[in-house]
Amino acid sequence: MGVYKIFPSQDTTIYSEYNTLNAGLDSILDLSKNESNLYASSSVSRVLIKFDNTDIADAVSKSGTNFTASLKLYNANVDGIPTNFNIEVHPIYQSWDMGTGRFSNIPITTDGASWEYRNSNQTSAWSITGLPTGITSSFYTPANGGANWYTASVTQSFNFFSTKDIDVDVTRFVGWWTGSVISNNGLIIMNSTSASVTGTGSFEFDPNYQYTFNFFSRDTNTIYPPCLEFKWDDSTFSTGSSVFITDEQINIAVSNNKNIFYDNEYVKFRVYAREKYPQRIYATSTLYKYNKCLPVASYYSIIDLNTNLKVVDFDNVATRLSIDATSSFFRLYMNGLEPDRYYKIQIKSIIDGGTYIFDDDYYFKVLQTVE
Repeated sequence: MGVYKIFPSQDTTIYSEYNTLNAGLDSILDLSKNESNLYASSSVSRVLIKFDNTDIADAVSKSGTNFTASLKLYNANVDGIPTNFNIEVHPIYQSWDMGTGRFSNIPITTDGASWEYRNSNQTSAWSITGLPTGITSSFYTPANGGANWYTASVTQSFNFFSTKDIDVDVTRFVGWWTGSVISNNGLIIMNSTSASVTGTGSFEFDPNYQYTFNFFSRDTNTIYPPCLEFKWDDSTFSTGSSVFITDEQINIAVSNNKNIFYDNEYVKFRVYAREKYPQRIYATSTLYKYNKCLPVASYYSIIDLNTNLKVVDFDNVATRLSIDATSSFFRLYMNGLEPDRYYKIQIKSIIDGGTYIFDDDYYFKVLQTVE
């Protein structure tokens, strides 16, 4: 499998208007802007997220050095967003604790990261002054804090009419973490800090914009937790005497599918192809027993059966089928999928210039390993 997902070890939302509130166990990550009772501008929220070093090292060991890594968050609710705007993603400078609070707790929980503090007992405030070169923070009276971060960033542009999921390439940051260039304290996701529509101040705090932009957190009970998705080319081509299919009218069979897998398995699925209507020739055995390989431009995707969401989408590099002397095939790490779910395999192939999707109910379920 040239696609492998790891899931956060920590995530939370921090709020400028509730500067000591911890929301570490909320099922929603909040990147919204609302009217403020305390400030002359907006009350804003930012998202902190971190992936464990061990999980990252494991993903890199599987993918090698030639990978891309994307931060992915799935939209839960959106309302009133601007026609066009950007979000920024930066590596965080200082460490922080997720905490066990929720936004709705009364009284508020203060045992983890908040707008003002970064540790579990809230004795260590985020450093906002005297920071080294290349590191910054924000200061908005009286909302001191809001975390601190490296000025290096990646951005994603959003349009009211386009997708509302976050999907940004953070390969550079992963390389910094694994290469010990900077410490892995996770990532901060925030609205653009560039100039506001009035040309002064920050867009993030601009009172002309109020909207709700929510994402599922690691504590969601859905199949949409945030993830760090690694992609690489793991395809191999050792064709030998393989015969390739050239007819568009074909049958596809996926073998090695035992229908039930555990999340610690690494599975090799074989994909066989044969013509539906083989050409008549003189032979001593049935033509229907001869299987062929799909063309090199063939790919797989994995779909969650209940929601019809493509959890692994077709990718011209990362999900390309391999070929050996026996058949086309691909490999799949089951721990990159959510357990206790049913999934379906789709195969796409470019045959004689045409694109064909094969979806013949190749189902399987992933179970969680009991230790």
